Amino acid sequence: MSSPISNIIDSFKNMLSLGPKSVFGIDIGLSAVKVAQIDISGSEEEPSYKLVKYASVALPEGAIIEDEIQKQEEIVEAIKEAVSTAGIKEKFACLGLTGPNTVVKHLQLPGGDEEEIEDQVLWEAEQYLPFDIENSSISFHNVGENEGGGLDVVVAAARNDIIQSFIELVEGAGFKVKIADLGMISVINAFEYIEADKFEEETDSYLVLDLGAQKTAFMIYKNGTVIFTKEINVGGVMITEEIQRQMGVNYIEAEDLKVTGDESGNLPEEILAIVDDVIEAFFSEIKKTMDFYVSSTSDESLASCFITGGSIQIPGILEGLEALLGVEVSVINPFEKMDYDSKKISEEEINDIAYRGVSVIGLAMRSL
Repeated sequence: MSSPISNIIDSFKNMLSLGPKSVFGIDIGLSAVKVAQIDISGSEEEPSYKLVKYASVALPEGAIIEDEIQKQEEIVEAIKEAVSTAGIKEKFACLGLTGPNTVVKHLQLPGGDEEEIEDQVLWEAEQYLPFDIENSSISFHNVGENEGGGLDVVVAAARNDIIQSFIELVEGAGFKVKIADLGMISVINAFEYIEADKFEEETDSYLVLDLGAQKTAFMIYKNGTVIFTKEINVGGVMITEEIQRQMGVNYIEAEDLKVTGDESGNLPEEILAIVDDVIEAFFSEIKKTMDFYVSSTSDESLASCFITGGSIQIPGILEGLEALLGVEVSVINPFEKMDYDSKKISEEEINDIAYRGVSVIGLAMRSL
């Protein structure tokens, strides 16, 4: 924990804009705490990123349920262990937030001066937020004018009590949150940098999926911004829980069976049946959401799909998505474009990060 004197010094530094401008990323998920630190070089127009420190520490089952902190001490210890394992000396963090009490939405506004735009954002936000606007934090990014002469903005919002509860976890581990970001935004932050060379036509749209433990983030990216988002209540933990129930094993054993199978690396028929049932539910939700997007926007310009998240390792996901969507499906691999410190990060870790680390890399790409 920080001492009162160090807190006073930090306050003075904040007022005087002193101290480091960099932050490390911290992603507190349902199944693990991930941390990452990135070195940023090059110009502001063409930055270059290098992953220099990374660690992931598993959380006990049920540590967080639907944004509610259930095992505070265990999570704080996991944060300390992750930062220590990674060798991060940085004190300031960019914290990622996800879940039902966070919202990302693309809005089209009439436009005006800064104050008028802010009023329009607040008015629109009050109409669609699933929680009380008076007890939430809202931020927005001005994308620019649209074809109709209005203004496109991306709005991010989260409940204040949820933000504070996660900040307290980080502070309990001895660090300070300088930026609170949303998981969907951090994934897009990394996606834009990693996959920019693959964007062909400005009129094309791209589906970005982040397949997490309990949820899947569904995002449509077009014209340099997120224009549609939805959180789908299907994730890899549903398979794990069903394996636990049917096979009579614990959570860790079920996770291992789901990804690696038996001693020979094969998935037993019982597990294949469970996986197939959950994947079918997942594909059904993806199709339903895609159909809703197309019918409400008349946008049929989907060029390709990019996916990330630990659950993409489930057998049959990539092939099934390609058959469902009729477009190429690619895994977002940060290391197609981003360098890393091979002395501190092993090849085995790199393979895991490519699947599970995109969101925390997006957080670590931020700077003060």
